[in-house]
Amino acid sequence: MHVTPFLQPMRYALLPIVGQTGYRRLLSAMYDPALLWAAHAPAEIIRALGVFCRSNDIEAIPRREQVLDSDSKSRIYVVHTEFDGQASWPLVLKCYHGSRQQTAPIEARMSVYFKQCLAPLRTVIPILDVVSLTNAGDRALSVALLPYAGRETLYDRLHQLPPHTTQVETLVQQACETLAYTQVTGRAGHEAHDIHLTQLSPKTAAGYFLNQIRSALITPFARGGTPLEMGDDLLKQFAFFANLLGEDSNAAGLYYRGINPRNVMLVDASQAEIDFEQDSLRSRFIDIVSLLENGMEMAEWDATADYQAYTGQTDFDAWNRERQRALTALDTYNYLSHPQVEQMTRAFIDTTCHLEQQYNLSVPASYDEPRYRLLLETARLFRHLQYVGYCKRNELQTANAVKRISSRYRQHFHALWAKVALDNLLFPPCSQAPELPESEFPSAMALRRTLDQLPLDVSPMS
Repeated sequence: MHVTPFLQPMRYALLPIVGQTGYRRLLSAMYDPALLWAAHAPAEIIRALGVFCRSNDIEAIPRREQVLDSDSKSRIYVVHTEFDGQASWPLVLKCYHGSRQQTAPIEARMSVYFKQCLAPLRTVIPILDVVSLTNAGDRALSVALLPYAGRETLYDRLHQLPPHTTQVETLVQQACETLAYTQVTGRAGHEAHDIHLTQLSPKTAAGYFLNQIRSALITPFARGGTPLEMGDDLLKQFAFFANLLGEDSNAAGLYYRGINPRNVMLVDASQAEIDFEQDSLRSRFIDIVSLLENGMEMAEWDATADYQAYTGQTDFDAWNRERQRALTALDTYNYLSHPQVEQMTRAFIDTTCHLEQQYNLSVPASYDEPRYRLLLETARLFRHLQYVGYCKRNELQTANAVKRISSRYRQHFHALWAKVALDNLLFPPCSQAPELPESEFPSAMALRRTLDQLPLDVSPMS
């Protein structure tokens, strides 16, 4: 996670939107005594603020503002309050613009709920306050105030360790355990009416996942000037898989965390959870794919790792060797090896099923082997296609040249994993095949050929 300093970037960004009155209201919330205590501001900072504000305007409080360069959809600032002779006190401000304004109170409620139900074994960084500054349509803006949890995420730490090692596996396993508890306690809170989670209906579930593919994958490429000409075909070909995820979300959905290793902070050698923006029940397989298969930041990509769909016109064994080579490449660019991913995914799903019984949920789930493989590979296909689009969005938005190059390479990484997942359904590498209905084979084959047409930059360094 990188911090880019400016003079007062938050002030200059917000003043044209909320005006002087709105900005002062935000400062008043930031320096409210109750919030200072809740954020564990040092006592000397609280005393210094009290003395300073008795004879000075609130805007004159000495502070340093920084923009946090992250993959969040929200602009995030860190504001450091600094008095001479005192340690700097940081506070995080997360901005929710436009239609995202409604996400702020949801995240606040969810962070408080999970802070309570996951304590004392797991730490959640809660939202302390949400300040609504304007509700004017596209200029709508709310700002959430959070304690500062440092600059190191789990994703950052994974880049400091040799991939596939026991250290990496231990860190990710801790995150898996927290995710399992979060998913199940979220569902338990919904059933107990402590929180309300949205649930997909059988009629709308497939449409939801198709819309996710449209917004996450198709839209970023269109905005980047390389529209997916086969986008409509892709959606039609993906319909069966959207229906599968919809069925599992409806029948056995757990709290959808929307997690990745960037949503876990490392604080004093412990993991702390952030970003509880979701308030929905979804298939449990989606989150675990995001956590275990996110991939590393990349400074290179082996273009020869890509391979085409099997058409029957080449030797299958030769094609299968290409598939195995693709798996090797995915291992190279991921913090976990493929065997580690498979073992940890299985343990995670088993843990959620066990916890459902422990928490006496109304309909605890169970998955036989064919159903397990079908849902896992479907979730991989879905999530990695989303990540192709997310990386395209990041490539277009970032001002950081290194991150832009990495985002281009990562599109190739996620597209390749989506292809491997679909091939695992079409041509299962293990003896116990997933239950891909024979009637869906032609459409799935067409989708696989469509994935070969994704307009990814073939020379990411350009």
